[in-house]
Amino acid sequence: MERKEFIQLFGLGAVALLSGGCLGGCSSDKEDVKPTPTPTPTPGKTDFTLDLTAAANAPLQDPAVGYVYSADGQVIVARTTAGAYVAVQAPCTHQGATIAFFPDQNMFVCPNHGSAFQPDGTVSNGPAARALAKYTVTQNGNSLRITG
Repeated sequence: MERKEFIQLFGLGAVALLSGGCLGGCSSDKEDVKPTPTPTPTPGKTDFTLDLTAAANAPLQDPAVGYVYSADGQVIVARTTAGAYVAVQAPCTHQGATIAFFPDQNMFVCPNHGSAFQPDGTVSNGPAARALAKYTVTQNGNSLRITG
């Protein structure tokens, strides 16, 4: 196991352990607070282009990172292990925390409660119950156009 893999696995394990402790400390006599669901982005409102040669987008080409966020932080664009580019909403559908992409696992992961999503946005591990909104990615030379 490489150091990077160990650190990622240790971090995910710590998140799971801390989440369990937080949830176990809740009692039924306290007011039940329901999370506010993150609204699904409005179709047709997303349209931007990334220049793959720009320094700000270099993490997309880095196999250790493999993702960048849109300028407004609402979309995450990632490069899968197959070399394809995908784009999904950045806020987790559970409680809205900003997700990250783990290229070695080929998954999007929420740092708050451990929800995991496939590259197509579908949920592979809860507590999130809804898929991430997926955007169309079109490559033309060194440009990626993200629409949806």
